[in-house]
Amino acid sequence: MRSCCVRSVLVWLLVCFGSVFAPASSAAGSCHPAELFATDNAWVITGPDSEAAGQLHDDLEPFERQAVVTIAQTGAEVTGSTLVDGVFWSATLQQIAYERARQFHLCVVDEPTLHIAAEAMNRQFHQETALTFEYLPHGAPGADAILIAVPGIDIARFGDALMADSAARQRLLGGSITTADHTLLLVAANRDLDIARQLVEEAGGSWTAATIDYGRREFVQT
Repeated sequence: MRSCCVRSVLVWLLVCFGSVFAPASSAAGSCHPAELFATDNAWVITGPDSEAAGQLHDDLEPFERQAVVTIAQTGAEVTGSTLVDGVFWSATLQQIAYERARQFHLCVVDEPTLHIAAEAMNRQFHQETALTFEYLPHGAPGADAILIAVPGIDIARFGDALMADSAARQRLLGGSITTADHTLLLVAANRDLDIARQLVEEAGGSWTAATIDYGRREFVQT
């Protein structure tokens, strides 16, 4: 399979629970836990045997250090990060693509701060889009999305399931899998819960093992 040097269109998607996401806390009580998915990668990898597939072994540690500084300058605080492999549908290439990224666990004062942090990351690392997720109570105004985490998902099988499911490709676009414990992370609109559930089962996951958080998502474009 071939690789293509294009700007990142989607940096995952993904989704949060337990120690994987570790929502931040603040002694001052002003912290709103949130997630930011980003990368400094300009390559989209079209398969594990492509010439660029070695980048899926990159730990992105230099990127992480730079990102912490960039985010701090916007008034947000990074409380940790998780290394993930993004698996998504590329409309340009008309195939599944892969991308190494980091999910940054943030403490923000409010939603505008989260948006500004994502914009700063896009500019700093020359990306088109960053995904954010702000935790909100179930049913809260503005809570338009869910974060689904499912343990024990194989990256190749998830890619095959996504490729075979046109509704998931169009509505969910893709997902992320943590490199440490192979937890699938999906960010979906509330109305797409059934599509997400079907994709999880097609990828060999157990829906009963899934955890769901509620909040607001945004694809921040620059």
